[in-house]
Amino acid sequence: MSRILIAGGGTGGHIAPAIAVAEALLAVEPSVSVSFVRTPRPVDGIMYAPFGGSARILDSPRVDRGPLSAPLLPFTASRALAKALGIIRDVRPDAIFVTGGYASFFCAAAGWLRRIPVLLHESNALPGRANRAASRFARRVLVGFECAAAWFGRKAVVAGNPVRTSLARIARAEARTSLGLAPHSPVVLVLGGSQGARALNDIALAAPEGIQVALQCGERDFERVAAASSGRRGFHVTAFEPDPSVLYSAADFAVARAGAMTMTELSHYAIPCVLVPYPLAAGDHQTPNAMAAAATGGALAVQERDADAGSLWNRIASILSDAELLSSMSAAISRLFRPGSAEAVARMILTEAGWGASS
Repeated sequence: MSRILIAGGGTGGHIAPAIAVAEALLAVEPSVSVSFVRTPRPVDGIMYAPFGGSARILDSPRVDRGPLSAPLLPFTASRALAKALGIIRDVRPDAIFVTGGYASFFCAAAGWLRRIPVLLHESNALPGRANRAASRFARRVLVGFECAAAWFGRKAVVAGNPVRTSLARIARAEARTSLGLAPHSPVVLVLGGSQGARALNDIALAAPEGIQVALQCGERDFERVAAASSGRRGFHVTAFEPDPSVLYSAADFAVARAGAMTMTELSHYAIPCVLVPYPLAAGDHQTPNAMAAAATGGALAVQERDADAGSLWNRIASILSDAELLSSMSAAISRLFRPGSAEAVARMILTEAGWGASS
């Protein structure tokens, strides 16, 4: 029986591919033992909840802050590495798969020190700093976008971004009805990522009559948004959905941040969109994601400073009223999705772990 340790957390964008690959590992080889390493953040607890006690917590410092700006970094980093080594000693994995975030960096480093094969997944078009640092410990770096491969040289494998098999496709009318929306009127899904986004929430609240909205607004802004939309017909609001199947299935169009996994899931459901990159994202990594999606013709990329709600809704209404344009954008955005990515990644991990029947 192979034992696999998967490390990734802090945002839904790190957790979703970790879960997708875990599901694929168990589908390919039901006897495999999968354990997780996550951060203490609430989103980790919510999304990893179905896996119970198999998710261990590693609270780690950022590794991109030097000693001058973070005097305690050498001590906190040493403590995080020691804890990662302890987790590896307990789990005894045959391979380690990391998806990003600073907790995964220390698991990759610990795996390298123990000579355990490490595979790293980078979902963004512009790799994050933690993954660029962790790549030195990896045998293979699996990238979601072809343009990211250049950062990792011969280690890079273009694998696509894995999507959870648990994301179901629900009949559109059924999905809308379950959200309290009219089954035959257009729905725009507004997603601010796992943390929510006040700017996108305000855009959602400005939606015109005749367009229904399904909004994931984040915990921090939920009370304000719920109060502002109270009693409004055709408006569904939720703080966070760990399984957003019903939200995706209900939507004709989306307004979203440009996190790689949000984009991948939108492309999986063939939902055209307006992407508004988070302006404070590390290294502005969401802008290259948005530009890659826009290049397909299935998305519009708009910087937050230019995201005037009235203009956006006029553009969205125009697209929704043009069935041919909406259909062509849907087909275009779907080309971002690489089917079979999760299974392909799972098989690579099992091969590195010494699994014999990889065919």
